Amino acid sequence: MIRRAMCTAGLVMPLLASTALGHGGVSIENDLCILRVGPSTVHFTGYQPARSYKEFCEDIPHTGMTIIVLDLVDSDLRNMETEVRVVRDPGGGGVPIGRRMLSEAEIKSSEVLAATEAYMPPSLYPNGTLKFEHDFKNAGQYIGIVTVRNEHGQEYVSQFPFIVGPDWSKIVPFYSLIALAVGLCGFLVWKLGWQRRFKTK
Repeated sequence: MIRRAMCTAGLVMPLLASTALGHGGVSIENDLCILRVGPSTVHFTGYQPARSYKEFCEDIPHTGMTIIVLDLVDSDLRNMETEVRVVRDPGGGGVPIGRRMLSEAEIKSSEVLAATEAYMPPSLYPNGTLKFEHDFKNAGQYIGIVTVRNEHGQEYVSQFPFIVGPDWSKIVPFYSLIALAVGLCGFLVWKLGWQRRFKTK
């Protein structure tokens, strides 16, 4: 039993580590969720108070009402207009958003505009905090697009793909690998035991 547990742990721990990696334009630095917007940074935080006040900054764990807060870390951003658009992957014959970044042409395409779920028009946020709520009614793939513009018309765009609800593309293969690892270890333990009995005889 101890050998089986050690074998399973040895195979599973690397898999657990791989699921902790971030994605998209959001990274985790010093326990903060940081979104890069050009040379500047924005602190991204999400909440679903109806379920928990635990913060998240990548995938949204459940459908339902969600509060998203963007803290403009760099003071330069507070003098620039900030625009936020949340788009759902239209799927089918639309623009396949998924986990990739959109091109400038795709961001302005009619397909993406039609798939917009939430939109905060360009505005100044002198206090450095942008907050909005959105009711995600459907699980699936989304992408957030943050655009900032200065008074000279210079523009920076940052994107962060995310999933609302369970990410089955991660969960199913993950548990399948765990089951495979446990089965393989069980087979090895059984085979070693059988070989020992054979040698004893």
